[in-house]
Amino acid sequence: MSNLGVLNKIVKLQKLLLPLSAHNFLLASSSYATQFLHNNNNNKKNNTFTGCSRHATQNNRSRTYTTTNEKTINDFREREEQREREFIKQQEKIEEEYTKKDSNPDEEAKKAKVDAIRTKILEASLVHVPALGWSRNAIVKGAEDSGFPGVIHGMFPEGGFALVSYYNGICNDELAQRMAEETENGTKEVKNPLEFLVRAVRTRMEMIIVYKAQWPQALALIALPQNASTALAQVLTLVDDICYYSGDRSVDFDWYTRRIGLATIMKMTELYMLQDTSPQHENTWEFLKNRMDEAVQLQMMLSQTGDMTNNFQRSFNSAFITARNILGLNYDRR
Repeated sequence: MSNLGVLNKIVKLQKLLLPLSAHNFLLASSSYATQFLHNNNNNKKNNTFTGCSRHATQNNRSRTYTTTNEKTINDFREREEQREREFIKQQEKIEEEYTKKDSNPDEEAKKAKVDAIRTKILEASLVHVPALGWSRNAIVKGAEDSGFPGVIHGMFPEGGFALVSYYNGICNDELAQRMAEETENGTKEVKNPLEFLVRAVRTRMEMIIVYKAQWPQALALIALPQNASTALAQVLTLVDDICYYSGDRSVDFDWYTRRIGLATIMKMTELYMLQDTSPQHENTWEFLKNRMDEAVQLQMMLSQTGDMTNNFQRSFNSAFITARNILGLNYDRR
């Protein structure tokens, strides 16, 4: 019974509290709804404003991006132009330095001094050729005679060929000077060109006689591949000098034929002389004259023949032109 009384009290209490709780709930809900509507209206207004702002911001960003893009391109173009100007200036500076280096008086003076020392040593070395041959040892002796240490032979990486080339050079220059004096620098007419050619070749061959015993060694050095270009240039220059001072001013195909023919005769005479034991090398000079006569007759025959000979001449002359171009020589003395 006591439990039933307690239960009745709880039921009455719930009936009393329920309307109050519902009322409070409705009030709370109404307040919340009002606040929600208010906030919703504000959000709509704010969203409209925000949308406009966002659109404006996007336009501003677009304009800003376009402006920035143009500025970036202009900056890039300016940098590239600046780099190009700097590159051109650097190239001009390098060219100027090379030009100064090439025309540097100190460098030219140094080179002239080195050339003078080389010439002095080689000239002194010729004295030792009969005993030591065309060798590095002869150059060492020549350096010591000139007051330089023997190790200075390092200035001559060509070895004994440097001595051979030097001697051929001074002999060619001496012959050219003699012919120039005789013909008044090529202006005086030569009455007998054939006789002039024979005499010029003989004079040049006589310069070798002093070193006749050692000349086979010189020919061996000349024949080496690394020395062939220099030796060939000296021969072609020599035969051109002889032909020029003899009065040869032709510009036809025979110009090349005569020079190749003369070079061949010179080499044949040189080899013949090395084996000649006749007094004063009389057989050598007879051999030279006979070869010259044959060359003149051959030249006359070639000039009177037809197309076959012309083709032979062109092939023969092409060999001379090719050799001249490879060596970078220029024989135009007109």
